[in-house]
Amino acid sequence: MSHYLELSKFFWLSMSITYAFYFSKLYTYLTIPELNVELNNVDQIIITMKLATVRLGIVAMVLSVYPVILFRFFKYAKYLTVALTALAVAIYIDDVFVLTDVIQYPDSGLIPLIESFRPIMITCLLLMSIELTFRPVPVGLYYEK
Repeated sequence: MSHYLELSKFFWLSMSITYAFYFSKLYTYLTIPELNVELNNVDQIIITMKLATVRLGIVAMVLSVYPVILFRFFKYAKYLTVALTALAVAIYIDDVFVLTDVIQYPDSGLIPLIESFRPIMITCLLLMSIELTFRPVPVGLYYEK
């Protein structure tokens, strides 16, 4: 079925960037050395890490399910991609404007670098959503025998 997908190279590049971002984020948060965390307010870091753990659980499920939906159930990939883009934008806005005083990421390791790439990842998701929404799809993709 994958030979029927006629998506642009830009879509695949955006998807690769998004996957690389989330895999690096998973790796970074799962391998944080506890001794390197030195901040004035340890409670904020604990709250941040609990929130990040819940979010990363959702991300891990989506990373494993998205290729299946893209290659097997292509007509639903558009809805899932738009929903994930909306969720990523909502979480980013929530982190920047609402939870600024509550969330404080540790300054150790790759966390500041990973968090600075969030707008790029959101842009990639947005471009993927636009392509899946407005690109004409061959009829045989939906009604394959």
